[in-house]
Amino acid sequence: MLLQLVFLTLPRASQGYYLAGVESADPSRRLVYVSMDACMASQLVTMRVVERLQEEYGNSLYGNDNVAISGTHTHASPAGFLQYLLYDITSLGFVRATFDAMVEGVLAAVRQAHSSLRPASLSLATGELRGASINRSPTAYLANPQEERDLYEADVDTRMALLRVAGAGGAGRGALSWFGVHCTSLNNTNRLVSADNKGAAQLLLERWAAGAEARAAAAATAPPQSAEAGGEGEVGEPSAAAAAAAAAGALGLRLDAIGEFEARVDGAGRDETDRGGAFSADGGAGGTGDVASQAMREVRPLRFEPGFVAAVAQGASGDVSPNTGGAFCLDTGLPCDAATSTCNGRNELCHGRGPAWPDDRASAAIIGARQFQAARRLYETAWQQPPLVGPLDFRSAFLDMSNLTVAASRWTRNGTTCPPAMGMSFAAGTTDGPGAFDFTQGDTHGPPLWRLVMSLVLPPSPEQQRCQAPKPILLDTGQITVPYLWQPRVTQITLLRLGRLLIACVPGEFSTMAGRRLKRALAERFAAAAAAGGHGVADQAEGSAGGAGAGGGSGAGAGFEVVISGLTGTYSSYVTTWEEYQVQRYEGASTLYGPHTLDAYLQEFLRLADAMIEGRPVASGVRPPDLQAKQVSLLAPVVLDWVPPGARFGGVTQQPQPSYLPGQTASAVFRRVHGM
Repeated sequence: MLLQLVFLTLPRASQGYYLAGVESADPSRRLVYVSMDACMASQLVTMRVVERLQEEYGNSLYGNDNVAISGTHTHASPAGFLQYLLYDITSLGFVRATFDAMVEGVLAAVRQAHSSLRPASLSLATGELRGASINRSPTAYLANPQEERDLYEADVDTRMALLRVAGAGGAGRGALSWFGVHCTSLNNTNRLVSADNKGAAQLLLERWAAGAEARAAAAATAPPQSAEAGGEGEVGEPSAAAAAAAAAGALGLRLDAIGEFEARVDGAGRDETDRGGAFSADGGAGGTGDVASQAMREVRPLRFEPGFVAAVAQGASGDVSPNTGGAFCLDTGLPCDAATSTCNGRNELCHGRGPAWPDDRASAAIIGARQFQAARRLYETAWQQPPLVGPLDFRSAFLDMSNLTVAASRWTRNGTTCPPAMGMSFAAGTTDGPGAFDFTQGDTHGPPLWRLVMSLVLPPSPEQQRCQAPKPILLDTGQITVPYLWQPRVTQITLLRLGRLLIACVPGEFSTMAGRRLKRALAERFAAAAAAGGHGVADQAEGSAGGAGAGGGSGAGAGFEVVISGLTGTYSSYVTTWEEYQVQRYEGASTLYGPHTLDAYLQEFLRLADAMIEGRPVASGVRPPDLQAKQVSLLAPVVLDWVPPGARFGGVTQQPQPSYLPGQTASAVFRRVHGM
């Protein structure tokens, strides 16, 4: 069957975007995917959204299994919307205003998608984007088996996948892509709410679509000689550029720096990572590529519907940094120690450098631009691909990750997960945001003073120490219940299917190799089922051999494309491989449930895959707690909102100029209320 999809975007006060999709070839078979410019998904937000949807539409349309809410992981988003204490400490507890805005924003997007459902088609394209990311824990990555590392060219996942959404007439309605890189281009001195590099990518993609449509519309209505004279003119570009510039300013980004910087470094003879992104699109089922894309555009230009929306969702970003210049010491300018990310033993001095260092706003725009350029070329490639066909399906499960038994298999080790705990290296931070005191990454013992402090304050049990080993435990969050749980015990995983596209929704930040293992495992499982004529799977084996769905060089699982949707449904910190966990860098120290965390997720995702292939439902034996009534907030209320005598809230103190040239930014200053 052809897949039909509707999706939309809504701006909220923080300039983030919500994306919702509803499929209805069979009106009772739908799914919702939400990508919001927030640091992560919230279990409590997801719970409230599902509850409200069921109140409005009944229990049969939307539920925990077909509503997936993901965060882009921008570190510059509002905080205080999670229900576990550790994640709300930086905001002095729960912030009801932030929480309500997120719930209402997602609901508004889904309601509009639900009410405006109409036929559309999906097409898929994939490619490799290099130069937009580096691995910030390369020594941990090197702990993975050599034969596994040999499957890949890089220590970061460079694969980008894009879904093109087109209306019945073929005009573009939107694009949804996935690429794994941290939204930490803006450093910790930033005080603006921002969507960071993914926000820049989304703005640029929407600006490109608006300009392309304006030119195509003008060419279609102009006399032939005028169209030729116009060539590649800027019809429609000023308004699109002005809109992007205004939005970029509100997000604290410097889109104006992209062209200047890329031109400057291109002439400097630097390596590929410094110069800019390198991108190559995979050939699809029809063998199309960039040359064919250009030829097709010359015959029939791309068209876009009004309100075209782009989302660049998060992938497996756990150890992936946008600070492509590398990590250097603030005091000496020398590279940081590779194993510990320290400078003369101090983690506070080790900072990553973006491509426009020291201008982090320009760096955010540049990394966003590289994602945009890749997404644009994928969109052009997807334009020529046949529509996705096959089932729309979904399976989801809640897992008690504090005590889950894992059986040995081709993909997993025998073992058991543990109650959550944070290791000593968690406090060391990363090169994207260093920690404090004398903690260092890669420390499997911990500083003597802090070992003594923890043994006196809240010592973990011998069983917990053995289970979490070799992690030296800093915070045994699994045993802390005052004033309520500090970190989740119950998480959620979801597997979505759109024809040959599989979306693995994970409740945290998977490292590069953790994500690759999950993608390979799922791709191989579905490919094996297709070869055996499995339920609703065999049809995908025909006409879809467009690359290795596992994202590696082995070709395993060809025909099925698997993407990781990071930070979705629930947030539970990081997930590394067993080998990376042994190194205990920041990501391993933040892998909550012990060394078998990834093994548990691999096992349970494969169970979802088997249920999907065989057409069986999945039942969960556990449910997450609802802790909203227990939330604590220490954030002081607004005591006084004041303007001078004779002034008023909303009053303009600086008017915009009477006119502006194309590309200039219009600005005005007005008196605002607190929190506006």
